[in-house]
Amino acid sequence: MHKEYFTLENVVAEVYREPWNGPKDFILSVSDGSGKKHKILAKGDYLYYAERNGVVKAGICEAETLKVQTPATAGNYYEFDYCRYLRSHGVNGVSYVAAGELRAAEDVDEGFFFAEFSDKNGDRRMLARSLMFYSSRVREDISDSLGKYFSGDFSALIKAVMTGETGALDTEARGNLTSAGFSHLIAVSGAHVAFFTAPFSALLGLTLIRSDKRKLLLIIPTVFLWFAAGGSCTVTRAAIMFICGAAAAAMRRPPNIKNTLGIAGMITLIANPFSVFATGFFLSYGAVLSIAVILPALKKLKIFRNRICGLFLPGASINAGLLPLMMNRFGAVSPCGMLLSVPASFIAAVITVGGYFVYAADKVMSWLSLKNAASAMVSLSYGLQKAADGISGGDSWFFRVECGAPGAVFFIVYYALLIWAVTGFRGKILPSAAVLCAVLALMGNGMKRVEVLFFDVGQGSAALVRTVDGVAGLVDTGTGDTDIAKLLKREGVFRLDFIVISHGHSDHYGGLAKVLGEYSPETVFVPKNAFDKYCGELGDCFGVNTVAVDGRLSLTLGKYTEMVLAEPVGDKENLNDGSIVVTLSGKWGNMVLPGDAENGELGELLERGELGKTEVFCLAHHGSKTSGDEKFLWEISPKYVIISAGYGNSYGHPSKLVLETLKDQGVDDSSIYRTDRDGAIRVISGVYPPGGKFTFLWRRRQNLF
Repeated sequence: MHKEYFTLENVVAEVYREPWNGPKDFILSVSDGSGKKHKILAKGDYLYYAERNGVVKAGICEAETLKVQTPATAGNYYEFDYCRYLRSHGVNGVSYVAAGELRAAEDVDEGFFFAEFSDKNGDRRMLARSLMFYSSRVREDISDSLGKYFSGDFSALIKAVMTGETGALDTEARGNLTSAGFSHLIAVSGAHVAFFTAPFSALLGLTLIRSDKRKLLLIIPTVFLWFAAGGSCTVTRAAIMFICGAAAAAMRRPPNIKNTLGIAGMITLIANPFSVFATGFFLSYGAVLSIAVILPALKKLKIFRNRICGLFLPGASINAGLLPLMMNRFGAVSPCGMLLSVPASFIAAVITVGGYFVYAADKVMSWLSLKNAASAMVSLSYGLQKAADGISGGDSWFFRVECGAPGAVFFIVYYALLIWAVTGFRGKILPSAAVLCAVLALMGNGMKRVEVLFFDVGQGSAALVRTVDGVAGLVDTGTGDTDIAKLLKREGVFRLDFIVISHGHSDHYGGLAKVLGEYSPETVFVPKNAFDKYCGELGDCFGVNTVAVDGRLSLTLGKYTEMVLAEPVGDKENLNDGSIVVTLSGKWGNMVLPGDAENGELGELLERGELGKTEVFCLAHHGSKTSGDEKFLWEISPKYVIISAGYGNSYGHPSKLVLETLKDQGVDDSSIYRTDRDGAIRVISGVYPPGGKFTFLWRRRQNLF
């Protein structure tokens, strides 16, 4: 979802590609009239291949105007946040470029720090070159060399391991590598620095150069690898730490891994504070911290003192330190992938060194036959990809454990126990404080509660209901544009007991097919309406029991919660006025989710006694002017109001008239929660002690540009 636009005029931009770009994407580095620099991701899906290739090859382009979109942050918990992803790469916006919008500069004369070219008027102009432009050119050169010896798929995988450029990788292959836990092998990091510098270190070891001086010389290949990898935060961290270590060795001082890690972090965040949003940032820094803290503790254990076990110690330390973070990021763990990470790293080491050897030999030793080296690397690449495919496609728990994203309590308890274990279970201040935090977190988590999560599905509606007794169900499924099934798994929901589809408009049932493809709920409740049959037919296709609600249906969701489904008696040609109105109630309080019911139905249900005083009311029909007149809202007197609507929707929801009515009745803006403004909204009420005290948490949609 995009929040707003800005337009740049008379654009002259430097053009290059970064390792994370898709196969049709590239970067435009633009200076506007005020001298402000914009780094824009150009999506070239609508450009002809020749036009796109010409622009990238020229390295400079011009445009009369360039329309740039600024993405908003993700509205749902655990949803991929495209905005933060772009910001972590220093990107200021996205431009979907159409054919003919960009003109490749002509007569470009390359200089090291600048380029001279002819603009559209035929005048000669100069443009300063950036370091990343030359980094892109090096990767293109590597691609050309690899293309002579390897087929497309193998060349893409080898280049990804060498430089972190994943754009040319097949989508399925990249996904399988990530699912298998091998994503660090295609994102240049500290391990790659060690791989790459090892041959240079061995060669320097044959000379008479002192060891401290040799480490200083190894800074040169380290900087080259940083350059080839496009300066990603992972390789930046590794390069800074290596340089700090080399400097310490030159001054004959012992290295301090924690200090150098802190220096690397500060430099990275000063360069781009949004780097903290990058997955590679916390995984990379967390891995080094795990080695610094956990590895020494493991080495003290007798079981790990033999050589074979010692090989697995670094990997075990990293996995122990990063387990909750990986669960939070990927929603699953692979025991098989963890065990195979050591041999996979050795394969990546050979591919990295071999790939750069092939590149160097092709450049300076063209007479050398590389047939055998190429065959060996193809075999290793094939083995690595097949291992990833096998782990990703495995059905048992050994290959993949779907665990959802752990909550704050799991983080506190896990790291508290880890700190306690690393310190040898001794009663020091830090371990004791950590265990106390864990106990308090468990006590807080043990408080019984009911939770309703309103997903941000744009102009639609979908809500997850979870009760104290472990009952879980959905009320509506949104338009289908948001993958509700995936979000449910990230929430740790692996079983649905029921689904309620309020009525037959696509913004409420559009995601039903996807959800039924992943879950098999016991019952799908639909309105009994001759004009509203789709949901029931879909349930039949998936073999799910479908119940048509006629009038009133009461159900117990465990010990503490009752759910009432109410609908007008008889068919309604207006599907909105045939909506199922869901009421959840118990000692903890009550909540009403009315679908798209309009004033007529709401008034009828009020007269029938199905609706009364309400603590939490989700405005019907996304807050339209028909979502409740003044009399109705006065009768139910809600304390809190939820509005599920799309940002900048064309319907004008929520209605200003309804908002004013609520304000007149004492429901001010601080008691109104909106998905278009706040993102996903989590409503929690404690069962014990009772009293209807609600807690509201929201994702807080924001613009980072």
